[in-house]
Amino acid sequence: MKIRLFALSLLITLVFTGCKDDEVTPVPVTPAEIKLDYYIESYDVPGLGFVPQMKVSYEYNETGKISKYTVLSYHPDSGSLAEVRYFVFSYVLNRVDNIKGFLAGANSPYVEYSYEYLVNDAVSKIRENNYAAGVNSEANFSYNAANNSIKVAYTFSNGGSFEYEFNYESENILNDKTTRGAQLCSNGQYTYDQHINPFRNLGYVDYMLNNLSVNNKLTEAVSYVACAFPTLVPVSYAYEYNEGGYPTFVTTSYKSGSAITAARKEIFYK
Repeated sequence: MKIRLFALSLLITLVFTGCKDDEVTPVPVTPAEIKLDYYIESYDVPGLGFVPQMKVSYEYNETGKISKYTVLSYHPDSGSLAEVRYFVFSYVLNRVDNIKGFLAGANSPYVEYSYEYLVNDAVSKIRENNYAAGVNSEANFSYNAANNSIKVAYTFSNGGSFEYEFNYESENILNDKTTRGAQLCSNGQYTYDQHINPFRNLGYVDYMLNNLSVNNKLTEAVSYVACAFPTLVPVSYAYEYNEGGYPTFVTTSYKSGSAITAARKEIFYK
């Protein structure tokens, strides 16, 4: 079971509350001004340089909300693209109600996510029905405004479980930890720039919580103690920005010892 939540991956923004007046104010998020069109991710392969791995493209409905995103993979020999999977979104009361994931050419979803909310529109639960794996799960959210923290408890139909908890400031995750019962799996600390995170602008909480912070991550220091040990561990990020302050290139540097030392993401906007 994959324990770390921030791996290589709100239609309601996850609610952050309780920020102090003396906190650093992030760049305002303005989803209506600019939207993600697509991005291309490449890995720095030894002897070959940056080799494209995948493309992710986004579509929006008439109200400007995301309606679909598609994941395509590159064939290195021909340089051509092939669709791998896509996800479609449905809404109730202007909030995401359901996300269905389909493999290319399939008529039935291989995974499906359903959402529940609190009265303040914060996400309270996300259910995952993973038809391909045969294991279902759910994420239950608990909010603690007094100490600026959010805890998400994941439970699985095969009996597994873990908890992810983080503290935030100015709508950015400053530190987090993952636990399985009384066992600490990992803990991390993060820093950010003062530019807009375009993936936060997608406006939905994804099941693995990759799109939460309002600004772009600059560094991360994560200690993996138990439970799972990923092969790629990011340590820092470098950005190029357009005139509107949105990142156009993101270079991720990974901890030494892995076969891949860096990745690059080129981002395009509508």
